[in-house]
Amino acid sequence: MGRLLDFLDLFRKGAAVTEPALWKNRSALILALTALILTGCRVAKGFGYDIPVTETDAATLATAIAVVVGLFSTYTTSDKVGVLPPKLPTDSFPPLDPAVPEPEKPRSSEPFNAERGS
Repeated sequence: MGRLLDFLDLFRKGAAVTEPALWKNRSALILALTALILTGCRVAKGFGYDIPVTETDAATLATAIAVVVGLFSTYTTSDKVGVLPPKLPTDSFPPLDPAVPEPEKPRSSEPFNAERGS
């Protein structure tokens, strides 16, 4: 469950992967391979090989892969854009019950002196 939440945090504004250049290179490689698969289907049909995938199906699949990889690359490699709003710091939430007093500050390590009042 933690990994899923970490994955979803990549789509927040202000969050990005640690090595954006590596991820952008990988997405460019996937897009190139997608185009190569589509071209391979066309070439195989041209040479008379019967592939059980129509050219329309291959084009649809290639387009879907290109869109998903392109969106993933755009949103996860930049901290300037995001689908989800940025995370709020946990300290910024107001107290749930304002009647509850603030926690006491740590006391000094010196013992209490009744004559001085401290």
